[in-house]
Amino acid sequence: MCKNRMLFKTLVFILLALVTTACEAGSDAKNVSSDNKSEDVVSENKVKDKSQVVVAETVTTTINYEEKFTAYLKDKNISLKSRDVLFDMQNTLNQPFAIMGKAELDIYYNYGFRDFEKTHFAVSIIDEGAGYSDRWVLYFDREEFNDLFQTLKKGGIFVIATGVILKAQYQDGQDELALGMDIAYEANSKSVSSEDNSSVIDVVKEYKEQKGLSLVAIDVLYDIQNHLDKPFLISGKASLDTYYNYGFRALEQSHFAIGVWDESTDEKWVVYFDRQEFSDVFDMMKQSDQYVTITAMIPSSQFEIGQDELAQGLDIMLGTGY
Repeated sequence: MCKNRMLFKTLVFILLALVTTACEAGSDAKNVSSDNKSEDVVSENKVKDKSQVVVAETVTTTINYEEKFTAYLKDKNISLKSRDVLFDMQNTLNQPFAIMGKAELDIYYNYGFRDFEKTHFAVSIIDEGAGYSDRWVLYFDREEFNDLFQTLKKGGIFVIATGVILKAQYQDGQDELALGMDIAYEANSKSVSSEDNSSVIDVVKEYKEQKGLSLVAIDVLYDIQNHLDKPFLISGKASLDTYYNYGFRALEQSHFAIGVWDESTDEKWVVYFDRQEFSDVFDMMKQSDQYVTITAMIPSSQFEIGQDELAQGLDIMLGTGY
């Protein structure tokens, strides 16, 4: 009887131990599930917060974008925007206006600004500040705004500028052309000018040193009249061309033309080479397009105001570029 009683107690003890273990396991599982759920909630909240931050940043950028233009108008005491002038030029002469948008160097000189190239560089601005998309060309003094010129040679930038159409320069029917008076901008960092040759491959560096060249096409394109009779480098994919114009119009009999998509300016230059001196180059170019590096020059004797990217070829090397 005593043995039976002890056996019964032992069985009860084992059963209680099993039940306790099971309960603890269930509790742990609930805690783990609860923790995971909590972590999911935190993660979800983070995603929501991140989304909200992105939206907030986008809105802030847009607000600042407009606020900068408004602040500029107030700071410069300007009441007119470019669109106010565009549709009422004759009644807004000699009155400063503001324009905001993407700016790039240009080579367009016309109407009352036709003779400005030597003293002023041209900047085209795609107008966004007035809520209207249009292209203006503003002319800035080369000495006063040299920092701007050097910056724009590296690529397009976003600007807020002050322009004015002076009565002395205005001509009936002219395009959106004005004198640049002031400008605000943030400089970019990438350079393709002759002052930074990091993008030029070694073989072209050697070519430049051998020929004693300090200029590349982009240094000349937007300041042609101040770089006449100065040799410069053109490099890119090239093919024979048939374009003869301006001071080079009469050269076809003695010179062949090569069209080069220059990589420093992303513009097509036409370079004229003497047929006798460069006859081997002419024969090779007739067979296929070539990648070339050229020493070119715009002779003052051939230059005409308003001409395209035209130059005389002094030397050429096939198969290299920058």
